[in-house]
Amino acid sequence: MKNLLLSGLFILLAISCGKKSNVEITGAIKEATAGTKVYLEQIDVAGKKIIDSAKLNKQGHFNFKLNITYPSFYSLKFPNKEQVTIIASPDEKIEISGTLKDIQNNYWVEGSENSLWIKLLNFQLQRTVTLTDSLQKAYRTLPEDKSYDSQREEYSKAWSEALTKQVNFTRDFIIKHATSLAAYYALYQKINNNLFILDEINDLHYFKVVASSLSALYPESQYTKAIMNHLKQIGQAIRNQQLAEAINNSEKSLPDIKLPDAKGDSLSLLPIKSKFVVLEFGVLTAQQSQTYINDLKKVYQKFKNRGVEIYQVCLDKNKFLWEDLVKKNNITWKCVRDEYALQSRVAATWNVKTIPANYIIDQNMEIVGKNLWGSRLEDRLNDLLKK
Repeated sequence: MKNLLLSGLFILLAISCGKKSNVEITGAIKEATAGTKVYLEQIDVAGKKIIDSAKLNKQGHFNFKLNITYPSFYSLKFPNKEQVTIIASPDEKIEISGTLKDIQNNYWVEGSENSLWIKLLNFQLQRTVTLTDSLQKAYRTLPEDKSYDSQREEYSKAWSEALTKQVNFTRDFIIKHATSLAAYYALYQKINNNLFILDEINDLHYFKVVASSLSALYPESQYTKAIMNHLKQIGQAIRNQQLAEAINNSEKSLPDIKLPDAKGDSLSLLPIKSKFVVLEFGVLTAQQSQTYINDLKKVYQKFKNRGVEIYQVCLDKNKFLWEDLVKKNNITWKCVRDEYALQSRVAATWNVKTIPANYIIDQNMEIVGKNLWGSRLEDRLNDLLKK
């Protein structure tokens, strides 16, 4: 019996030795009061959870120890609601230094190259957000006088170029750092709460690059499993889109559209109860678009009280320039915007090949007119309303 107990003790000791920490995270935070708490948050695919906390000593030092199998995301959270995101890998000793105030923008990492890539990604994104926000503010403060049109165009162009530069930066980063978990992080960065930098379908190649690298290096990692599952979902979305296109081409059943208007309210196409709906696809910021808008206005004034509604899908790249045109032209029909512009999956689903394009839809959800404008559109609506 004594020998059995000793054997059991040796086994327990062996197990506990196998669970020794293999990652140490230390920090030196300036201008922080002794006793200030810092929290260690684990960022899993399923969500975030605080797994440890420590108090800063008089020198602003703290220490955490972990035992991990694969590179994983963590966040250091401070009482001032600021945080620093890092990637911890087995056998790393990570050192974080910085000043408590604005630490998320002014910190340094040693001992973890992957965490430095996260810092670079966040720094570049913050630059883009700050620039686009300032351009948008400057644009909207310009007087409505036509003499400022060239300046408006300049701000608009700069805004679009900033977004394009950010997209290209992210794509280039993923190719160069595909073997780092930071590339996974880059896939899911957002310009704002509603807009990802990369589009999962148009940028499918980059999702596949990251998935392939992670599968080879860390096949059992939760992040690998998550992106592989996401790829399956993207594949299903593409198949659904192709199916919708096939259905649409038969013109027997129509796919719905649900997009935000200039106020941010989400508007759907199919619940519209009018006798007929003119579904329009266009770009308000395109050259000679004013003639196109004026023609639509005439149609709307003539037919809005006779059971005709217009649902206009705008494929404008620049959001605030589009909002400005909606306001200036006093557009009162249902006017929405697809943020993916000419890469719109909605337009692809409706088999739109050229811009502008339109369809007349009756109450039976059947297409009864296609690509008609001006007097031809009015004549067709008059004929339909007589029946």
